[in-house]
Amino acid sequence: MQSILLVRTSAIGDVIQTLPVLEYLSHQFPTAQIDWVVEKGIAPLLEQIEPCRPRRVLAIDTKKWIKFPLALASLREIKHFYHSLREVHYDLLFDLQGNSKSALVTMAARAKEKVGFGAKCVREKTNLLATTTRYDLPLELNIRLKYLGLLQRHFKDDSEYAFSGVRFQLPPQDQERLSMICSSPFLNRPLTLMVAVGSKWANKRLNQETLHAFLAKVADRFDAAFVFIYGSDEERFNAEKMQRAFANCSISVGQLSLPLWQALMWKVDGVIAVDSAALHLAGTTKTPTFSVFGPTSAELFKPMESWHHAFQGDCPYGKSFVKQCALLRSCATGACIKEISPEALFRSFEKWHNECLL
Repeated sequence: MQSILLVRTSAIGDVIQTLPVLEYLSHQFPTAQIDWVVEKGIAPLLEQIEPCRPRRVLAIDTKKWIKFPLALASLREIKHFYHSLREVHYDLLFDLQGNSKSALVTMAARAKEKVGFGAKCVREKTNLLATTTRYDLPLELNIRLKYLGLLQRHFKDDSEYAFSGVRFQLPPQDQERLSMICSSPFLNRPLTLMVAVGSKWANKRLNQETLHAFLAKVADRFDAAFVFIYGSDEERFNAEKMQRAFANCSISVGQLSLPLWQALMWKVDGVIAVDSAALHLAGTTKTPTFSVFGPTSAELFKPMESWHHAFQGDCPYGKSFVKQCALLRSCATGACIKEISPEALFRSFEKWHNECLL
């Protein structure tokens, strides 16, 4: 039996984008022991995957450890993780993160071969010190193909691999809540769409006036119903405001576990999202998505299948990028996404609807 360790610690959207790697390894090596190092808050997600969950999920809590490095609890947790990590002498380790944090884990692990990205595409050069075998992949490659390509290059596998998607275990209380949500009379329309346009980055979010005008056109043209999703207090305010604007054909839902969120995605006809965890989670299902991108590349980050369509906003300042704009966090206007017109969005949406939803 082969033993393989995956190192991809965060963030939630990035971990979700890495799931095709887990499915690929489970398919190629059905008897292998596959372990995964991930941040503590994400660990339950990997433990709920069906049917290809890792044998062991090794959790780290770096935010806590960095904030309280000398605290007795932190020292005990670090020691426990270190010993758990080194219990197994792995045949292969794949560092899919490529930064300094993952390099520390990769260096601490025991593995015959430690595989990572080469100098041209690694995120932080210090990671090169931790790996023994490195591969460069095209910078313009979709992120899922980049992760999967690293493994296929190592195994000399040039075949096309189709990701079939994963499901997460749904506990009984979530099953009951899912039934309640889906039975809402406000969703009894020909087209039901999940609207999950929140992001922690302001310059990835749509202008709320634009979103309202766009959804009004969708509701009028297609007799659509909306499920507005929120996570933070700010997102809740916007979602509930939007729900009141579409009071007769929408509901607002928050505080969803990721398995419940994914299960709800399977139930709706489509998902409207921005470049966020919502979009990447929808990419693990067969539900079509319509996404809106501004300072990041749709070609690199949207789900790849033909039923996923993205609208890419233009920069009025002439900035260009391959992966993401250098001003993603600092641009004062976020004009590439904030100034998209509702008419342009609707034309793109209508084309997607006619091609993927009919």
